[in-house]
Amino acid sequence: MIFMNYKLNLREVTYALSSALDFVGIDDTFHGKRVAYMAAEVLKELKVPKEKIDQIIYTGMLHDCGVSSTDVHSHLITELDWDNAQTHAIVGEQLLNKVSVYQQLSKTVRYHHTHWDALPNNLTEEEKEFSNLIYLVDRVDALRTQFNNSTPQTFYTIAEVIQKYRGSMFSPKLADTFLKISQHPSFWFYLEEDASEEYFAEWIKQGSDESFNFESIKEISLMFAAVVDAKSEFTSEHSIGVSQLSRYIAELMELPLDVCENIELAGLLHDLGKLRIADEILHKPAKLNADERLKMNRHGFDSYIILRKIEGFKEIAYLASLHHETLDAQGYPYNLSKDKIPLEARIITVADIFQALVQNRPYRGGLDKDEAFAILLDMQNKGKLDASVMKFLQEHLEECYQKALVQS
Repeated sequence: MIFMNYKLNLREVTYALSSALDFVGIDDTFHGKRVAYMAAEVLKELKVPKEKIDQIIYTGMLHDCGVSSTDVHSHLITELDWDNAQTHAIVGEQLLNKVSVYQQLSKTVRYHHTHWDALPNNLTEEEKEFSNLIYLVDRVDALRTQFNNSTPQTFYTIAEVIQKYRGSMFSPKLADTFLKISQHPSFWFYLEEDASEEYFAEWIKQGSDESFNFESIKEISLMFAAVVDAKSEFTSEHSIGVSQLSRYIAELMELPLDVCENIELAGLLHDLGKLRIADEILHKPAKLNADERLKMNRHGFDSYIILRKIEGFKEIAYLASLHHETLDAQGYPYNLSKDKIPLEARIITVADIFQALVQNRPYRGGLDKDEAFAILLDMQNKGKLDASVMKFLQEHLEECYQKALVQS
């Protein structure tokens, strides 16, 4: 099969998707970028080659890809040395190993919560230093967040912690270099959002567009779909099921290849915005109150805000944001009328609802295909779902059921 090619700047893609990971912090949404900046500045001071600095920036932005839960994130930023921190580091390594363009980052992510004096001997010196550098600046950002201010006293206290654990938790060379460069007030100013954005805008500009085939982009999308779906054991593989079913229906409808591929990618990435939803809201067994419902209903919009930052992904971003729009203009987040909802989005909406119904959830078991279809048919009769899409779902119901449950 001949796949389409995408012209993308990997720096821009990584920066945008790191925003999804940082959403887990809810109100603190620049952690990965702050870690990337501080790590890069340490390596610059050490006169490390530029390509290695780029590598540490990618790693800093993606180092917490194993974190989906707001509860886990809370532990990571409130405890200097959390006992369970290794779990997300292992998950992060596994995710990155499945993406060819990020595989070289996986070892650093695996050990980014391991003490300097406990790093295994089978790592190269570079792997040890890069892992410990991410650990050092990650802990600096956690301490900064705990103190919740940016006063000279805060920076002095952080320096005391680094000195205390120099040689045990942190490499003496890296600790000394960090303490040297962090003496300048401007170092800390770059941790502020507007300055951080400017810093990385320049870095992104220095990158160039590369040609990626569909499979390469799909690898990245699958990785982020896995991060989203890991927020709950009951949404495991939801994004993959929606993507697989959406693509299948699009092919049944004989849509062009590029449209089918965009639908598949939008299906994988449609729930990125859910990373910003607190665990207690997402898992609440009772009815959501008005404030909780508003936070839940904005996740499609947040998916759009993340993905639109990628040049060449604007259409995919928009499609991803529409998966809760309905033809009666009662959907969200835009309340679009049916003439404003493209066919691609109508397909993803049907796939999203069907997949959610046949999948096990905390409050019920998954429905069988006929029960699920009956619910969608009722929604179609009420003017919410596209009849032309529903026709293909009905005619190929068993195959659609298997696709929704991620059966190959």
